[in-house]
Amino acid sequence: MQGIDDIKLSADMMSALNKAEEGQSIVKSIDYTRPLNEYPTVQKIAEFLRMRVKHENVKTDSLQFGGRVVCDSMEKYLENEGLSSSMLKATLKTPLHFEFALSDDKEELEKLRDPKYFNLGTFLHQCILEPTKFSRVIVEPDFKLSSHEGCDVGIAFYEGLCEERGIAYPNVPYESLQTKKNYIEALKKAADVQPVSEEHNLKIKVLKRHIDHYGGGIIKRLLTHAKREISIYHTDTESGLRLKVRPDAIQFKENIGVDAIISIKSTACEDLQAFYSNAAKLHYDLSEGMYQEVVSAATGRDFNTTIMIMLQTVPPFAVAVLVWSGEDIEMGKHKFRVALQNAKEIIEKKSTKGYEVYSEDGHLGLIEMSLPRWNQTERLPQNI
Repeated sequence: MQGIDDIKLSADMMSALNKAEEGQSIVKSIDYTRPLNEYPTVQKIAEFLRMRVKHENVKTDSLQFGGRVVCDSMEKYLENEGLSSSMLKATLKTPLHFEFALSDDKEELEKLRDPKYFNLGTFLHQCILEPTKFSRVIVEPDFKLSSHEGCDVGIAFYEGLCEERGIAYPNVPYESLQTKKNYIEALKKAADVQPVSEEHNLKIKVLKRHIDHYGGGIIKRLLTHAKREISIYHTDTESGLRLKVRPDAIQFKENIGVDAIISIKSTACEDLQAFYSNAAKLHYDLSEGMYQEVVSAATGRDFNTTIMIMLQTVPPFAVAVLVWSGEDIEMGKHKFRVALQNAKEIIEKKSTKGYEVYSEDGHLGLIEMSLPRWNQTERLPQNI
């Protein structure tokens, strides 16, 4: 394979990029990891689910094979030094992008420890995996924490909420503005609720209705006895690199007829075609191919199916359950292997090069620019 330090933006590569912009196929033959007919069909999964009544709980201990499968916290996962799919995606750009991606987990860890705002997509993601969160949504009265009067309104609201729900709460003395603020936070924690705006509350209610009704309740069935947000660590035998993945859920053939990765994505895309385009742009296929490879190697099971639950955060707030095709998963696995090799070479060479990797030898980092071919469309004359 060509080293990443030696990648050049050749005329052939520019032509390929132009074709990609135009929506033309530029795929050359890649070595598939398995025949495509070994990927389960939607029909096979649906037929199994129509017949299946009872679910089985697969023990986590039974999944230990070529790696570690553990129910640890997101903090523990982010602190682990293994390479994630987001880090590997960066190697498809430049070594500099990879260097910056290595600090992404630290940034995510800081956000986790100090959440600054409510994110609808993140909350919906949590609700799919933990449906009781839907019932924890509340709309607070309008009060300001910057005044004693505002804090008093907040205290009265949350004390009343705890009493209404039969929840014990800490009745502590408070006098200063800061102690009132601290007391409100303690009450919120005791009530175990998620304050949202009226707008978000309406969106969440609509989405919950769509989630419950979609496919006759298929989403609940897909997730029954699945392992949710479980961390999986594995050392790749070919590259020697330590890897980590944390799928939203993994489900088993005992319950749905196949060993499957389940991914949840919220999106502001207006329709499925726009979502598919966005998935390709963001290299979702690399992540899903990596999940199948790593989870299979770590558990000793053949995870050959990826099911993606899409939640639309714009009207009409629709839901879709998508089964990935074998062709797209194979392309994702190909990207994953290329990214692994790139990461290995970047680490070994300690390269931090940026876009100059696309410059020809002796061109001092100068890159010949070429706009996409669709820009060359002839302009129609105007009668001004």
